[in-house]
Amino acid sequence: MNLHLSTKQITLVGLCTALMAAFSQIAIPLPFTPVPITLQVFGVVLISVIVEHKLSTLTLIIYTLLGAIGIPVFSGFHGGFSVLVGPSGGYIFGFIILAFLVGFGSYKKNKLLLYVLAFLGIILDLILGAIQLKYVTSISMNAAIAGGIMPFIIKDCITIFVAIFIGYTIKPRLYSILGAQKHAAY
Repeated sequence: MNLHLSTKQITLVGLCTALMAAFSQIAIPLPFTPVPITLQVFGVVLISVIVEHKLSTLTLIIYTLLGAIGIPVFSGFHGGFSVLVGPSGGYIFGFIILAFLVGFGSYKKNKLLLYVLAFLGIILDLILGAIQLKYVTSISMNAAIAGGIMPFIIKDCITIFVAIFIGYTIKPRLYSILGAQKHAAY
């Protein structure tokens, strides 16, 4: 991956990382699972539609690293390596994959591919999250699916549609403001 970044690209990654941290703080705890409902998936998909896959992936890697070193960017203003190895850590790692897939689909400018990759990404994210939830909490795979996938699958599918719609709506305006000639420049 070529990471010779311009000042605008570095700034954009920083802003997207801050935006991701803000979306992470909007959380609703659920009584039957240690994994809350958040706007993180919305943030990942929105950011990934707006910026190309390299930058969206870099954004999520930086977000994850900032949280790993203790900066409270994760849900509930938590940070630290313990979050990444905790019940919801698998979802955070899955966000990196989701960002790459959605960003790649957006970069290719093919809406069908974008939606297919977004749904594939969310399925992979939920599976990674459920697997880590199972092993960290020592529950059965059925219980991990019931507590780590089922409460989120419908919300996440709707979120994909909403985030892609909003992303495509604001992307031209954003790049007009930034003075971009084409979205691939970012």
